[in-house]
Amino acid sequence: MATEFILNTLEFGDAAGWGTWLVGHFRQHLRYNAVLAGRTPTVQIATFNILQMGASAIEKRFWLDAHQSWHALLRPFANVTGIDLASVDIDDRNQFYGWIDLHNQEHRVLDQAFGVG
Repeated sequence: MATEFILNTLEFGDAAGWGTWLVGHFRQHLRYNAVLAGRTPTVQIATFNILQMGASAIEKRFWLDAHQSWHALLRPFANVTGIDLASVDIDDRNQFYGWIDLHNQEHRVLDQAFGVG
């Protein structure tokens, strides 16, 4: 199954790139859920609202927490562990790039585990 989610293509402060990344990233999470739902017995996990991130600190915190929650549900089914993806200041350039790198590493493992790379 091909993916439209492209890792390592996001630049800090690029609003249009962030929008594109958010859509592809959300759809990739939906693919993971679909793979799990297709198993026998079926596995149903929650879908979180990570399609868009607002500009306020509260909206960013909500997105980060929701995203972390989704990864926490996926990890056991992929036999993977990961960092707390909500522990980042997404507005700090250095933390942003460190987070993106660690997040990309985890998505590579999830892609492989779920066969959606």
